Amino acid sequence: MKLLYVTESVPNRDPELGDGSSMIPYEVILHLPPGVAVTLLTFSGPVPVPAEIRNRCDTVYELAPREELSAFARSVGGLTGLGKHRRSTPSARAAAARLSASRDATLIHGPHALFLSHCVTGPLVLQTVDPWSIRAGMDTAIARTFRPAYRLREQLAARAERQLPPRARLLTVGAQDAAAWSATLGRPVTSIPNGTAVATGPRRERKAPVVCFAGSLNYAPNVDSATVLVNRIAPLVWREVPDARFVIAGRRPTPAVQALAGPRVDILANVPSILDVFQGADVAVFPDEHGVGIRNSVLEALAAGLPVVATPVAARELPAHPLLAVRDSQDTLVREVVEHLTAPKQPPGPSHGTAGTAAAGAVRTWDTVAGEYLIEVRAAMAASSPAGELTRTNRQP
Repeated sequence: MKLLYVTESVPNRDPELGDGSSMIPYEVILHLPPGVAVTLLTFSGPVPVPAEIRNRCDTVYELAPREELSAFARSVGGLTGLGKHRRSTPSARAAAARLSASRDATLIHGPHALFLSHCVTGPLVLQTVDPWSIRAGMDTAIARTFRPAYRLREQLAARAERQLPPRARLLTVGAQDAAAWSATLGRPVTSIPNGTAVATGPRRERKAPVVCFAGSLNYAPNVDSATVLVNRIAPLVWREVPDARFVIAGRRPTPAVQALAGPRVDILANVPSILDVFQGADVAVFPDEHGVGIRNSVLEALAAGLPVVATPVAARELPAHPLLAVRDSQDTLVREVVEHLTAPKQPPGPSHGTAGTAAAGAVRTWDTVAGEYLIEVRAAMAASSPAGELTRTNRQP
């Protein structure tokens, strides 16, 4: 199979400049079976194409996005704003049309690249990650100022999504988002949750109890979560566990997050491996009040064999897990955290011990994820074949 894989940014796992969206195509490309010949069409940015991605792909095309933007383009994002306008160049449209014509199928990843769906020919799969209209709706709900502008952004995103090609198979990460988006658009949407890896390193000894939180620290819901953790939850925990330390780790912390640092609060920016944070903690806490999709950090903590205490928002769509405690009030969340911090400590050992084994059983691998993407691509190919066209014609009233 010859697959054209179009991504809105370079697939990477950079600890500072990467994000959840760039991680998905990175892992999918590396875990596709050898029989899939991948042509990567992407947009250059601060992270170069990793050597392992170049080696896996037959060909890599990097396009330069626009640098200068109008004031209007800077004011909105997603399918209709800054991200699209930076990438919507004649060369990008021409490359997508030319390359798709000689490939068996095209997979486009990310809302900022979905405009190219109108340029490609042949079987088509679109992965929006989180539907932009739903994410824009979340931003509208938490906005403190300029709410009319946020509502306009939400409306523009919804209109652009309704104009996506009817032949395209639509993907999101979260099942709830898939169901909501499908109902809005009146067409099928498939959920493909992300994968993770099982931790196998040793747990580290700790001089004091440690609570951790992890996530992209320039993402508004995570900024809010970190603030809630330090300002509302930590003081209640310190009443009973005065020596407890709180570690907040993630990419590009905003000044608001950096200001949370204190004698018992560490802010770790751009850590090379979040696994090191999890292996040095007693419990991970996710007090999210807002968010969409599935929280990767919760999955990674569970895969590391670390107990997790989370709100229903942070644990949305996650199945029951022996290491996951979901608490819907601040008091019960704090009580659960204190119990983990004051429980008798197990001697240090490999994270794939008793708890880790339970976590490993629930781990969803990237091999599985890549296989599900491939199923969607093959379904798009089957639907565009003469037999598929005939079947759809026969179904028309």
